[in-house]
Amino acid sequence: MDTVRSTGGNNIERLLIVAGADVNLEMTCSPKYKMPVDISNKLAVSIHYYSPYDFVYDFYYEPYNWTDYEGYVYIYEPKLIWGNSREYHQMFTHFELLKSYFVDKGIPIIISEVGVYTEERKKIESIREYLYMLFSLSSDYDGIMCCLWDTSNKIFGNMNFYDRTNDIWYDEKIKNNFLQISRGKNIKPKDYYIYTTFESTDVYYYSGGYAINFGKRKVLKIIINIRYTGILFVDCNFGIYTTNNNGQVIKISFGKENSKKQYDGTYIFIIDASKIDYNSYVEVGVTKGMKFITLNNLTLEFEESFLSIDYKSLKKAISDYIN
Repeated sequence: MDTVRSTGGNNIERLLIVAGADVNLEMTCSPKYKMPVDISNKLAVSIHYYSPYDFVYDFYYEPYNWTDYEGYVYIYEPKLIWGNSREYHQMFTHFELLKSYFVDKGIPIIISEVGVYTEERKKIESIREYLYMLFSLSSDYDGIMCCLWDTSNKIFGNMNFYDRTNDIWYDEKIKNNFLQISRGKNIKPKDYYIYTTFESTDVYYYSGGYAINFGKRKVLKIIINIRYTGILFVDCNFGIYTTNNNGQVIKISFGKENSKKQYDGTYIFIIDASKIDYNSYVEVGVTKGMKFITLNNLTLEFEESFLSIDYKSLKKAISDYIN
């Protein structure tokens, strides 16, 4: 910094952009990343945002199988849609990280590359929704801005939004969404921020169970909702998996004796977790009775309230903008 500032001219007060660690959000929002000392106190941080990778940046566009050395066969399915509750919360959490690590300290953030591969059968509605949410968030946070990465050539494996030769957008709806955001007429994600003691998910992990990452918050209750499709509600078992603060894996089993039937025919399981040393995450999966059981969602109740996002309300509010 001192070298640049000492070269004269406007360089003493010029805004200088400092690249984040590997321009990666998680690596930059880390105690290990240190900003240089600047006598003029006019620095900004630059990162790229291509998350979640499997939707944004994965280049395979056809399903395929592969077999590991033990003979297990795996099926790869390309991710063609974006916009479930986990993905909304992930994006919201990322912006809150940028705010707490930099913006709150007077350091602006320039997300100098964002985008989605567009030529791989990804659903255009999901591309619109992803960009709309991302740029709406950046416009809703003072001190954070995004720059769309565009290759403008309609070639497979690229991010193509704007035809520079003919001066037209490939998708008129994306163009209009950007115009609305620039005029301040878009949905404001911060209007859907809430303080709550509950967090829920209805999104499967790859292993077929539900999971919530909650950091250091203290879990009081674990609540799951299931639908049983058999004639009689017979044997079924579930497992709760996590690690404790020492990194040891914990598993707790429970079954139908812990359930209570709801008015809609589903069953609720409420597990007291107040005395369990949970750390970082909870995952719930079916261990018996899979044929007759449909998991609907997993909910955790915490000891203290925290900032979250009203996913269902926000999702409903933006539906008119992306279709």
